[in-house]
Amino acid sequence: MRLGIAGTLAASLVLAGCQTSNVASQLSPRDRQAYQDQQRNIASLTRVVEENPRDPEALNIRGTAYGQVGEYEKAIADFTAAIRLEPRFHQAYANRALVYAKMGKLREALSDYDQAISIEPEYAIAYSGRAQVFRKAEKYEAALADYSRALELAGSDPAMHFNRGLVYQKLAQHQNAIADFDEAISFKPDEIEPYYARGVSQLALSNYADAYKDLYKAAVARKDSVKAWTLAGRAAEGAGDKKRAASAYRRALRLKSDYKPAYDGLQRVRSEEA
Repeated sequence: MRLGIAGTLAASLVLAGCQTSNVASQLSPRDRQAYQDQQRNIASLTRVVEENPRDPEALNIRGTAYGQVGEYEKAIADFTAAIRLEPRFHQAYANRALVYAKMGKLREALSDYDQAISIEPEYAIAYSGRAQVFRKAEKYEAALADYSRALELAGSDPAMHFNRGLVYQKLAQHQNAIADFDEAISFKPDEIEPYYARGVSQLALSNYADAYKDLYKAAVARKDSVKAWTLAGRAAEGAGDKKRAASAYRRALRLKSDYKPAYDGLQRVRSEEA
């Protein structure tokens, strides 16, 4: 019996960071329940694999489940077995690449993403995944090209726009970064990270009022982010609002009393007010 699922799971593969034998004991009650549910799912998938040992789709799906609970070596073994049975299984290559990337094996990840793309040149997930690896390797031009290709193939996607915006930011192309962050926010207005990132780019362009709005929003949402409060202070200072600048710098210093950028900023504001 073959599974009626294509096994294209790389896009939703969220991999856990813990790989110890007592993972569940380290989790919150809610996360522990999710982990236990995943373990039951793996047991069910293992029965399917045992009944269908030559089904690459079954192996690919179980490999994804292993990846979700941080059992990376088992995930790699399943993806490798799936590829051995079906050498042109581009989804399995992309899934294995994602696990390799999570393990810090960037060379192996790039090789697998390259293979997935060579088999299926219009596989957006592989371009997006490879772009992430290029970002980790600080190869920003290559990452930018892959994110752009992924967006061409997949259409607008908030995560891809956000990640490409971060790459534009690294390349000091802040107008392009802001455009991507705008897109990300239009899809998910409740996500805070794009506001923070957009504020950073607005600040770099000396758009102080807009930067303050974004950075203050991010700082309030994050609450304990020293950097967000400090940058909000810098934006308010640049806009000439010394009162708001001083307030933001003080919030940062309440969180970390020896944070020099916030301390220096507060001293500047005080000296200008004197």
